[in-house]
Amino acid sequence: MTRSRTSAALVTAVLLAVPVGGCVTNPFGDGVATTGRKAAPIAGTEPSKGDGRANSFSQFDDIPIPVDADMDLGQTLILGDNEGWIGRLSLDVGHAMTDMYSFYEQEMPRFGWERITTVRARISTLTYQRGARIATITLQPTLTDGTLVDFTVAPARAGKTAPVTGIGG
Repeated sequence: MTRSRTSAALVTAVLLAVPVGGCVTNPFGDGVATTGRKAAPIAGTEPSKGDGRANSFSQFDDIPIPVDADMDLGQTLILGDNEGWIGRLSLDVGHAMTDMYSFYEQEMPRFGWERITTVRARISTLTYQRGARIATITLQPTLTDGTLVDFTVAPARAGKTAPVTGIGG
C-alpha cells in the first residue's frame, strides 16, 4: 500500500509540473496595445476566459497594461476614474523586467505620454507626462523572474517648482 501511494504521489507531481514548462506569454499581447477606444483592446480590458476576472483593468484606458498582469489590491490606491485617475496602481507581471522596460518605453508614447526621464538599473524608473498628469513607473524584479510594476500618477504642477530651503531655514 505504501508503495502504491508513493507511486501515485510521484505521478501526480510529474503531471502537475509538465504543463508549467510551456506557460510563456508575450507582454505585448497578440497585437499593438491601443487606447482601448478603437481597434483591439489592451490586455485586461476584456473578460478573461474562465478565470472570473472580468474587466479588472477597464478603468485604465490611458495606460498600457501587459498581458496576464495581476493587480495587487493591497498596494493599489486609485482616486477618480477614466483619464482623470490619480494614485498608485501596483501590478505583478510574469514577464522579465527587461521586457517590461521595453514594453513601457514603446507603449507609453502610443497612449499619448511624453517621456521626461528614465533610469535603467536594478530597480528602474520611467517618468512620463500627459497633459496635466505625471506618471512614474517603477519596475522591480521578482524572485520568480517576473516584475513588480508600480504606476504612480499625480497632477503636474504647471509652471511651479518646489521651493529650495537650506538647513534651519
